[in-house]
Amino acid sequence: MKISSISPFFRPLNAAGLAVFFSLAACASTPPPPTDALNAAERSVKVAQEAGVADYASPELKSAREKLVLARAAVAREDMTAAAVLAEQARLDAELATAKTESAKAKTVNDELFKGNETLRQEMNRTSGGNQ
Repeated sequence: MKISSISPFFRPLNAAGLAVFFSLAACASTPPPPTDALNAAERSVKVAQEAGVADYASPELKSAREKLVLARAAVAREDMTAAAVLAEQARLDAELATAKTESAKAKTVNDELFKGNETLRQEMNRTSGGNQ
């Protein structure tokens, strides 16, 4: 049987098959880079650095930086799914570092206030005890 002798019934099926093939190929193309996720991660790392994270939560900041580098590398090799996941993880690590830093700073202030209050109590007890 010659190819040119294909029944007219099958010609639309061949066209439909090609349409499905090209549709699937279009779906399989590389998605766009996760620019928003990368930008959010970069902002979070910058905020963490400005908050003085290096003194309080440097492992988390280091992890955030490393994941941001890996996310950029994933974009370069066109693995956008991995890039998006890594960018999100970098953002979360940076936010965790910032939260830990803020918590540590607040604890330091709280401890200083507590010591100041203790000193005042002792002074008040000493002063009132001497006047009685």
